[in-house]
Amino acid sequence: MRGIWIGILAMTVVLLTVSCGEERTKEPAIGSKGGDCYEDNTCEGDLVCVLRVCYEAGVSGEMVDVPAGEFWMGCNEDVDMQCHWYDWEKPYHHVYLDAYKIGKYEVTVGEYQQCVASGACNNNEAYPHYSSSMTDDSPCNYDAEGKKDQPMNCVTWYGADAYCKWIGGRLPTEAEWEKAARGTAGRKYPWGNEPAVSCDYAVMGPHNDSTGEYDDGCGTGGTMPVGSKPNGVSPYGAYDMIGNVWEWVHDWCCSDYSIYSSLANNPKGPISGDQRMMRGGAWKSSYDEVLRASARRYGSPTYKSGDIGLRCAK
Repeated sequence: MRGIWIGILAMTVVLLTVSCGEERTKEPAIGSKGGDCYEDNTCEGDLVCVLRVCYEAGVSGEMVDVPAGEFWMGCNEDVDMQCHWYDWEKPYHHVYLDAYKIGKYEVTVGEYQQCVASGACNNNEAYPHYSSSMTDDSPCNYDAEGKKDQPMNCVTWYGADAYCKWIGGRLPTEAEWEKAARGTAGRKYPWGNEPAVSCDYAVMGPHNDSTGEYDDGCGTGGTMPVGSKPNGVSPYGAYDMIGNVWEWVHDWCCSDYSIYSSLANNPKGPISGDQRMMRGGAWKSSYDEVLRASARRYGSPTYKSGDIGLRCAK
């Protein structure tokens, strides 16, 4: 009898050892799909590193090319009467940028849903990525019926950063965003220095003199499908650079350009901070003050709102 019990115990030990071994072999190797990223935040082959985990790269939306060269960055006092109000848009200065690509459109809800399905965009981390539409009057487009072709909004900086990394890209710097919006000649708007911004050119919230109210989203009450305002296209072919949603960019806030305007080649802004920059104005922006190519806004990287979205660069 004693021999039988010893045999049973020995078999149990063997089974446990095999089971544990099988569990260990199921763990993805570093750098492989589902495994941890390498120390330099890279992965094997075409895999991408998002939040320290390797994923298969998502499919990027259409992008436009912005050639290498100089452009004028900041508020152009020759064409913009708002400059005296906004010192942090100064000085107006030359910047050189290497060639890059930027999204032809803002990232849509349908595109972001694919990132969520992959697991790369999620609310499981210390910093949530996005909010969805929970009520009929919610300004958030995610999970809202009929809005897959509208810009993803209610997204944090972390959620924007994760998406752009998932498609093998990144958030644009402020300088990259501004050049893509205005070109090289210091335009006030993507379409030129005039006419003034209106619903003919941007998804915005103009004041309605007859009702005394604001016609948010040009009367829709929110965002519109990306590319709805072809008159507002930028010199490089990017749509909605003004209006629809504010767009998170890479840079930390906050300063005027004087502290790093001397870094005229591919500037990336301050090296640290507690707020991140966004650009472009949105569907409930009413005035010329923010609906300009040089206008700036900042927010906590954990902040999300119905008027904030994203666009990626490569």
